[in-house]
Amino acid sequence: MVFPRVIATDLDGTLLGLDGRVSERNRRALAAAVAAGVKLVLSTARPPRTTAHIASLFTCSAVLCGNGAVAGLPGADPLVRALDTATAATVVGELRGALPGVGFGVETGTDFYHDTDYDLEPWVPRDWVREVVGSTDELLERARPITKLLVRSQGVPVHILHATAEQAVGGLVEVTYSGGHGLLEMSASGVDKGSTLALVCERWGVSAEEVVAFGDMPNDLPALSWAGAGYAMESGHPGLLDPALGLRKAPPAHEDGVGRVVEELLS
Repeated sequence: MVFPRVIATDLDGTLLGLDGRVSERNRRALAAAVAAGVKLVLSTARPPRTTAHIASLFTCSAVLCGNGAVAGLPGADPLVRALDTATAATVVGELRGALPGVGFGVETGTDFYHDTDYDLEPWVPRDWVREVVGSTDELLERARPITKLLVRSQGVPVHILHATAEQAVGGLVEVTYSGGHGLLEMSASGVDKGSTLALVCERWGVSAEEVVAFGDMPNDLPALSWAGAGYAMESGHPGLLDPALGLRKAPPAHEDGVGRVVEELLS
Protein backbone atom coordinates (compact mmCIF):
# COMPACT_ATOMS: atom_id res chain seq x y z
CA MET A 1 0.00 0.00 0.00
CA VAL A 2 1.04 3.63 -0.50
CA PHE A 3 2.06 5.76 2.45
CA PRO A 4 -1.21 7.26 3.75
CA ARG A 5 -2.10 10.91 3.33
CA VAL A 6 -5.09 10.50 5.65
CA ILE A 7 -5.66 8.36 8.73
CA ALA A 8 -9.29 8.17 9.88
CA THR A 9 -10.13 6.47 13.15
CA ASP A 10 -13.24 5.69 15.11
CA LEU A 11 -13.13 6.41 18.85
CA ASP A 12 -15.06 4.04 21.14
CA GLY A 13 -13.84 0.48 20.83
CA THR A 14 -11.12 1.55 18.40
CA LEU A 15 -8.85 4.41 19.49
CA LEU A 16 -10.12 4.50 23.07
CA GLY A 17 -9.22 1.83 25.61
CA LEU A 18 -11.49 0.06 28.05
CA ASP A 19 -11.25 3.11 30.33
CA GLY A 20 -12.58 5.36 27.59
CA ARG A 21 -9.26 7.18 27.21
CA VAL A 22 -6.56 7.53 24.57
CA SER A 23 -3.49 5.55 25.57
CA GLU A 24 -0.10 7.21 25.46
CA ARG A 25 1.04 4.81 22.73
CA ASN A 26 -1.94 5.65 20.53
CA ARG A 27 -1.48 9.37 21.16
CA ARG A 28 2.23 9.29 20.32
CA ALA A 29 1.72 7.24 17.16
CA LEU A 30 -0.94 9.56 15.76
CA ALA A 31 1.06 12.64 16.74
CA ALA A 32 4.03 11.19 14.85
CA ALA A 33 1.82 10.59 11.82
CA VAL A 34 0.63 14.20 11.86
CA ALA A 35 4.25 15.37 12.20
CA ALA A 36 5.04 13.30 9.11
CA GLY A 37 2.39 15.21 7.14
CA VAL A 38 -0.56 12.83 7.49
CA LYS A 39 -4.00 14.37 7.93
CA LEU A 40 -5.77 12.95 10.99
CA VAL A 41 -9.56 12.51 10.92
CA LEU A 42 -11.55 11.45 13.97
CA SER A 43 -14.78 9.76 12.92
CA THR A 44 -17.40 8.80 15.48
CA ALA A 45 -21.07 8.20 16.19
CA ARG A 46 -20.73 10.64 19.09
CA PRO A 47 -22.08 14.18 18.87
CA PRO A 48 -19.57 17.06 18.80
CA ARG A 49 -20.11 17.97 22.46
CA THR A 50 -18.77 14.61 23.67
CA THR A 51 -15.99 14.47 21.08
CA ALA A 52 -14.28 17.83 21.55
CA HIS A 53 -12.24 16.83 24.60
CA ILE A 54 -10.74 13.89 22.69
CA ALA A 55 -10.11 15.91 19.54
CA SER A 56 -8.23 18.47 21.65
CA LEU A 57 -5.52 15.86 22.28
CA PHE A 58 -4.51 15.95 18.60
CA THR A 59 -3.99 18.26 15.66
CA CYS A 60 -7.01 17.11 13.66
CA SER A 61 -7.66 18.01 10.05
CA ALA A 62 -11.33 17.03 10.45
CA VAL A 63 -13.69 15.68 13.10
CA LEU A 64 -16.69 13.75 11.79
CA CYS A 65 -19.53 13.24 14.28
CA GLY A 66 -22.95 11.61 14.26
CA ASN A 67 -21.82 8.92 11.78
CA GLY A 68 -20.85 11.60 9.29
CA ALA A 69 -23.84 13.90 9.74
CA VAL A 70 -21.67 16.71 11.15
CA ALA A 71 -18.17 17.44 9.85
CA GLY A 72 -15.94 19.99 11.50
CA LEU A 73 -12.87 21.35 9.72
CA PRO A 74 -10.59 24.03 11.18
CA GLY A 75 -11.50 27.53 10.02
CA ALA A 76 -14.75 26.49 8.35
CA ASP A 77 -18.40 26.30 9.31
CA PRO A 78 -19.54 22.77 10.18
CA LEU A 79 -20.85 20.68 7.31
CA VAL A 80 -24.27 19.43 8.42
CA ARG A 81 -25.96 16.62 6.48
CA ALA A 82 -29.36 16.47 8.19
CA LEU A 83 -32.41 14.26 7.82
CA ASP A 84 -35.45 16.21 6.65
CA THR A 85 -38.45 16.30 8.97
CA ALA A 86 -40.95 14.81 6.49
CA THR A 87 -38.79 11.73 5.94
CA ALA A 88 -38.17 11.40 9.67
CA ALA A 89 -41.93 11.46 10.29
CA THR A 90 -42.48 8.73 7.70
CA VAL A 91 -39.73 6.62 9.27
CA VAL A 92 -41.22 7.03 12.75
CA GLY A 93 -44.64 5.98 11.48
CA GLU A 94 -43.27 2.87 9.79
CA LEU A 95 -41.22 1.86 12.81
CA ARG A 96 -44.11 2.33 15.22
CA GLY A 97 -45.85 -0.44 13.31
CA ALA A 98 -42.81 -2.66 12.84
CA LEU A 99 -41.32 -2.22 16.32
CA PRO A 100 -44.06 -1.55 18.90
CA GLY A 101 -42.93 -0.02 22.17
CA VAL A 102 -39.81 1.75 20.94
CA GLY A 103 -38.90 5.32 21.87
CA PHE A 104 -37.30 7.98 19.70
CA GLY A 105 -34.57 10.52 20.25
CA VAL A 106 -32.95 13.20 18.11
CA GLU A 107 -29.42 14.54 18.02
CA THR A 108 -29.22 18.03 16.54
CA GLY A 109 -25.45 18.33 16.55
CA THR A 110 -25.58 20.53 19.63
CA ASP A 111 -28.34 19.00 21.79
CA PHE A 112 -30.22 15.78 22.49
CA TYR A 113 -34.03 15.51 22.74
CA HIS A 114 -36.18 12.43 23.26
CA ASP A 115 -39.84 11.50 23.64
CA THR A 116 -41.40 10.02 26.75
CA ASP A 117 -41.22 6.46 25.35
CA TYR A 118 -37.43 6.65 25.05
CA ASP A 119 -35.75 4.75 27.87
CA LEU A 120 -32.62 6.78 28.55
CA GLU A 121 -29.51 4.63 28.74
CA PRO A 122 -28.23 4.33 32.32
CA TRP A 123 -24.77 5.60 31.37
CA VAL A 124 -26.11 8.85 29.86
CA PRO A 125 -26.03 11.81 32.29
CA ARG A 126 -29.45 13.43 32.63
CA ASP A 127 -27.98 16.86 32.02
CA TRP A 128 -27.07 15.80 28.48
CA VAL A 129 -30.78 15.85 27.63
CA ARG A 130 -31.97 19.24 26.40
CA GLU A 131 -35.65 18.33 26.63
CA VAL A 132 -38.04 15.41 27.08
CA VAL A 133 -40.92 15.95 24.65
CA GLY A 134 -44.42 14.59 25.16
CA SER A 135 -44.95 13.11 21.69
CA THR A 136 -42.80 12.00 18.79
CA ASP A 137 -44.57 14.45 16.47
CA GLU A 138 -43.62 17.30 18.77
CA LEU A 139 -40.10 15.90 19.05
CA LEU A 140 -39.58 16.15 15.30
CA GLU A 141 -40.89 19.71 15.28
CA ARG A 142 -38.78 20.95 18.18
CA ALA A 143 -35.47 19.15 17.58
CA ARG A 144 -33.80 20.69 14.53
CA PRO A 145 -31.74 19.88 12.57
CA ILE A 146 -32.13 16.11 12.76
CA THR A 147 -28.54 14.97 12.41
CA LYS A 148 -29.34 11.56 13.87
CA LEU A 149 -32.64 9.84 14.67
CA LEU A 150 -32.28 7.34 17.51
CA VAL A 151 -34.55 4.35 18.12
CA ARG A 152 -34.40 2.76 21.56
CA SER A 153 -35.80 -0.55 22.79
CA GLN A 154 -35.28 -2.16 26.17
CA GLY A 155 -36.27 -5.67 25.22
CA VAL A 156 -35.23 -6.26 21.59
CA PRO A 157 -31.59 -7.15 20.79
CA VAL A 158 -29.92 -4.65 18.51
CA HIS A 159 -29.31 -7.09 15.65
CA ILE A 160 -33.04 -7.87 15.51
CA LEU A 161 -33.88 -4.18 15.69
CA HIS A 162 -31.49 -3.55 12.84
CA ALA A 163 -32.86 -6.30 10.59
CA THR A 164 -36.46 -5.22 11.19
CA ALA A 165 -35.73 -1.54 10.64
CA GLU A 166 -33.73 -2.23 7.48
CA GLN A 167 -36.69 -4.08 6.03
CA ALA A 168 -39.16 -1.37 7.05
CA VAL A 169 -37.29 1.86 6.28
CA GLY A 170 -33.93 0.93 4.77
CA GLY A 171 -34.78 2.70 1.54
CA LEU A 172 -35.49 5.98 3.34
CA VAL A 173 -32.58 6.35 5.75
CA GLU A 174 -29.22 4.84 6.65
CA VAL A 175 -29.77 2.36 9.50
CA THR A 176 -26.86 1.27 11.65
CA TYR A 177 -25.63 0.81 15.20
CA SER A 178 -22.42 1.36 17.13
CA GLY A 179 -23.05 -0.56 20.34
CA GLY A 180 -24.38 -3.86 21.59
CA HIS A 181 -27.45 -2.40 23.29
CA GLY A 182 -30.97 -1.82 21.99
CA LEU A 183 -30.14 1.40 20.16
CA LEU A 184 -30.38 2.07 16.44
CA GLU A 185 -28.92 5.13 14.73
CA MET A 186 -30.45 6.61 11.58
CA SER A 187 -29.10 9.28 9.26
CA ALA A 188 -30.27 10.81 6.01
CA SER A 189 -30.05 8.49 3.02
CA GLY A 190 -26.49 8.38 1.75
CA VAL A 191 -25.03 9.88 4.92
CA ASP A 192 -22.56 7.63 6.70
CA LYS A 193 -18.95 7.65 7.84
CA GLY A 194 -17.73 6.57 4.43
CA SER A 195 -19.54 9.13 2.30
CA THR A 196 -18.58 12.05 4.53
CA LEU A 197 -14.97 10.90 4.71
CA ALA A 198 -15.01 10.76 0.90
CA LEU A 199 -16.38 14.32 0.70
CA VAL A 200 -13.70 15.65 3.03
CA CYS A 201 -10.91 13.83 1.19
CA GLU A 202 -12.20 15.16 -2.12
CA ARG A 203 -11.73 18.70 -0.77
CA TRP A 204 -8.13 17.83 -0.02
CA GLY A 205 -7.50 16.07 -3.33
CA VAL A 206 -6.91 12.76 -1.55
CA SER A 207 -7.95 9.51 -3.20
CA ALA A 208 -9.40 6.50 -1.38
CA GLU A 209 -6.16 4.57 -2.00
CA GLU A 210 -4.30 7.15 0.11
CA VAL A 211 -6.57 6.66 3.15
CA VAL A 212 -6.20 4.30 6.11
CA ALA A 213 -9.28 3.84 8.30
CA PHE A 214 -9.88 2.06 11.61
CA GLY A 215 -13.17 0.90 13.15
CA ASP A 216 -14.87 -1.78 15.20
CA MET A 217 -18.64 -1.69 14.63
CA PRO A 218 -21.16 -1.90 11.76
CA ASN A 219 -21.40 1.90 11.54
CA ASP A 220 -17.69 1.93 10.61
CA LEU A 221 -18.06 -0.41 7.63
CA PRO A 222 -18.76 2.30 5.01
CA ALA A 223 -15.50 4.08 5.89
CA LEU A 224 -13.50 0.86 6.15
CA SER A 225 -14.81 -0.31 2.78
CA TRP A 226 -14.15 3.02 1.05
CA ALA A 227 -10.61 3.52 2.33
CA GLY A 228 -7.71 1.97 0.48
CA ALA A 229 -6.76 0.19 3.70
CA GLY A 230 -9.61 -0.47 6.14
CA TYR A 231 -8.62 -2.02 9.46
CA ALA A 232 -11.22 -3.80 11.60
CA MET A 233 -10.26 -4.13 15.25
CA GLU A 234 -9.86 -7.74 16.37
CA SER A 235 -11.79 -6.79 19.52
CA GLY A 236 -14.71 -5.41 17.52
CA HIS A 237 -17.93 -6.72 15.99
CA PRO A 238 -17.38 -10.22 14.56
CA GLY A 239 -19.22 -9.27 11.39
CA LEU A 240 -16.37 -6.95 10.39
CA LEU A 241 -13.89 -9.82 10.65
CA ASP A 242 -15.60 -11.80 7.88
CA PRO A 243 -12.88 -12.49 5.28
CA ALA A 244 -15.40 -11.84 2.52
CA LEU A 245 -15.30 -8.12 3.39
CA GLY A 246 -11.64 -7.95 2.52
CA LEU A 247 -10.71 -5.78 5.50
CA ARG A 248 -7.37 -5.86 7.26
CA LYS A 249 -7.16 -6.68 10.96
CA ALA A 250 -5.73 -4.46 13.66
CA PRO A 251 -4.82 -5.72 17.14
CA PRO A 252 -7.48 -5.23 19.83
CA ALA A 253 -8.30 -1.72 21.00
CA HIS A 254 -7.20 -2.54 24.54
CA GLU A 255 -3.80 -3.52 23.16
CA ASP A 256 -3.25 -0.17 21.37
CA GLY A 257 -4.16 -1.65 18.00
CA VAL A 258 -4.40 1.69 16.20
CA GLY A 259 -1.05 2.85 17.53
CA ARG A 260 0.67 -0.39 16.64
CA VAL A 261 -0.53 -0.33 13.03
CA VAL A 262 0.34 3.36 12.65
CA GLU A 263 3.84 2.69 14.02
CA GLU A 264 4.30 0.02 11.34
CA LEU A 265 3.07 2.37 8.61
CA LEU A 266 5.49 5.08 9.73
CA SER A 267 8.40 2.67 9.87
